Amino acid sequence: MDVIIKCAAAALLSCLICLLIKRTNPEMSMVLGAGAIVMIITAAIGFASSLLELAAAVRNMCGSADVLISPVLKCVGIGAVTKISAELCKDSSQSSAAAAVDMAGTLCAIGVSMPLIMSMLKMIGDMT
Repeated sequence: MDVIIKCAAAALLSCLICLLIKRTNPEMSMVLGAGAIVMIITAAIGFASSLLELAAAVRNMCGSADVLISPVLKCVGIGAVTKISAELCKDSSQSSAAAAVDMAGTLCAIGVSMPLIMSMLKMIGDMT
């Protein structure tokens, strides 16, 4: 809880400063926003260890957990990177680049999830 409060405070402070300097120096505003993102992600990355522990627990429960967990975790990562990148593009008034990043993220997520989909279809086929 403490980390999210600090992250939210850093984000709000960064937004306020960006708004103040955007009129006079829009490039520096973009750099400050990107720096705030890096700082916030660095603070939150500590929670990734609990996700890795969960993946290990699932792997212990069932033998082929890599086929099940890996695509899900990769899709979450792709979604986070896509969202942040697209929002940075929108902040820079580059809507077409943001749309391209969204499309690329969608295609990457579909590609990464294909082994999971194939595994599910195979499992359903073996049931009948």
